[in-house]
Amino acid sequence: MSFLYLSALALGVSVVVPLILHLRRRQTDRRVSFPALRYLSRAEDARSRSLAASDLLLLAVRIGLLIALALAAAGPLIGRGGARDHEPTDLALIVDNSASVGRLDGNRILFESLVELARSALAAARPEDRVWLFPTVGEPLAAGVSAGRAAPALGRLRPTDGAADLAAIVGRAAAALPADGERRREIQLLSDLQASALQTAPTAAGAASDAAPLVAYAPRPPAEPNGALVDVELTGGTTAPSGTGHGVIVRSARTGPPARPDPPDGAAAEADIRLELDGRLAGAARAPWGTSAILGLPELAPGLHEGRLEVDPAGARADDLRYFSIRVVPPPTVRFHGDATGFVGLGIETLRDGGRLGTGGNGGVAVVDGDASVGAPWEGAETVIFVPPADPVDLAAFNQGLASAGIAWQAGVDAGSGDLGLVEPEAAFSLSGVRVRQRYLLRATGGGSAADTALLRTEDGEPWLIRTDSDDRMALVLASPLTATASDLPAHPAMVPFLEAILVHWSHVATWPFADFGAGRPLTLPEWASEVESPDGTVRAVEGGARFTPLKAGVYAVRGTGSDGAGAEAHFAANVPEEEADPTPMGRSDLEELFAGRPVFAAGPDASAWEDGIFRARRGRDMAPWLIALALALIGIELYLATPGRSRRPSADGEGSEVTSGASN
Repeated sequence: MSFLYLSALALGVSVVVPLILHLRRRQTDRRVSFPALRYLSRAEDARSRSLAASDLLLLAVRIGLLIALALAAAGPLIGRGGARDHEPTDLALIVDNSASVGRLDGNRILFESLVELARSALAAARPEDRVWLFPTVGEPLAAGVSAGRAAPALGRLRPTDGAADLAAIVGRAAAALPADGERRREIQLLSDLQASALQTAPTAAGAASDAAPLVAYAPRPPAEPNGALVDVELTGGTTAPSGTGHGVIVRSARTGPPARPDPPDGAAAEADIRLELDGRLAGAARAPWGTSAILGLPELAPGLHEGRLEVDPAGARADDLRYFSIRVVPPPTVRFHGDATGFVGLGIETLRDGGRLGTGGNGGVAVVDGDASVGAPWEGAETVIFVPPADPVDLAAFNQGLASAGIAWQAGVDAGSGDLGLVEPEAAFSLSGVRVRQRYLLRATGGGSAADTALLRTEDGEPWLIRTDSDDRMALVLASPLTATASDLPAHPAMVPFLEAILVHWSHVATWPFADFGAGRPLTLPEWASEVESPDGTVRAVEGGARFTPLKAGVYAVRGTGSDGAGAEAHFAANVPEEEADPTPMGRSDLEELFAGRPVFAAGPDASAWEDGIFRARRGRDMAPWLIALALALIGIELYLATPGRSRRPSADGEGSEVTSGASN
């Protein structure tokens, strides 16, 4: 037992008052010498013993009443108490609103269950508590407010299609709590504890300096596997020339607990994928879960097109859909300056014969293969591609040409590079098996850096293909000549797709965006942007070049005014991140290991277990209301015992009343 106001126990000394009064009791009976009443003496003695017992009971009741009032005033606390019986607390309440909590939990969505548990935590908060409310995806909803003010903010929380980084958000929440020591500190995490969302461990320094306990909700594991579309890739990129065939490559996954036995026809082992393009059904495919399927697109007219891939519901609904956007443009014109019989010249001619490149015109793309010192072959081109010479002797002239074109990059000899591979590109072709034997070192001479302009790198991290802006044009510079002795690329099947990538998908033809984005992750808008229209039709004003976070999956429209004063528009797709597809939860021991150095408590999956686990710094159950009730009962007993004349009722045989006139206290 403990007391809130220990000094109030001093009121207990008041019990001496009835004791003193009882001990100083004076006998006031008046004896009458009347022989005729002697036969009543024995009855008088028996009644006196009864009155003495009644007086002792009255004394005990009065002493008990004073003790009960003194204890009630001291605020006694007994046991651990309930969730509401806690010390003043600074609470960081984290509620998971990522895509994975969209699965069913019994007969309701897991997100709804988490919000209900969060409300119970706020209901258990005391007036002196302060609450910080964090979603796992998005900005904080409340900071240092009372539970009453945090409840409406919780009502504004909505599920998203983004991915959660639970370790990062726990660290962020811990840093937000005051460290002044005025209140206890506690972090409450309501999540599905998805293992893929708990991969980023907090820093050791942060864990050592922060002792705020973490109470994590442990939900029931999913009962069914989750089928999802985890990736979609356009074979021609987000910008593709017209007049050629295009398609989409979609990959599915089935994760979580083992599925129930498949029906005899094996239908459950395959995914039925449907393709919609511009609001119309454009194709369908059936493929085993965990594999990729290719669906062709019909011939597309120049302009913007939106598409969606869908699979039958299985587990969480958000990842059953995958969106994409494609801009179809006229084939770019290409001017080639170099050996027409070389690998680059022959590859360009192959693409031109296939209708993927245009002919004639002064604009478009200029390719300079080797000699860049004669004239200015890039004049009038919107994109210029520089391929370095095979002979290092010609490197000085090549660098001179780069400088003349206003490109802030130079190539230097690298004698010790050896045999290197290329890092796989984020494109529709693979460079697996390509080895580079001759490479120049690309170095920025002013503005830009290899970190944000490198499209391809060698396996040692050096940039192999960079993209940069030069005056009013775009420039791409390779680090190796495209010859058979310099690398395996010219004789590799990826040579023609690689040329198409640098001529179309990585040139000025491919305007922003260059790829799709993950929902819940910030992206940088183009400089000309002034508004963004969400998939639900909501239009939001933005600043060009600002960061924007799409919270829901779908196709977004970005509008603004280009540098030429004309209206500009681009579409981009946001999809559920791939890691959200696996609902497998992390074990409790793994959770404690992840947050080593911080006290971790798991509570759930029942609501009662959650309420019993939160607010760890409890002070016991307040017994004052029970003591006050006891005091009221003792007052009633005291009034009954002390009522004048209570014992002067006539006896059953009709004899008279008491002989004595009573005693006074």
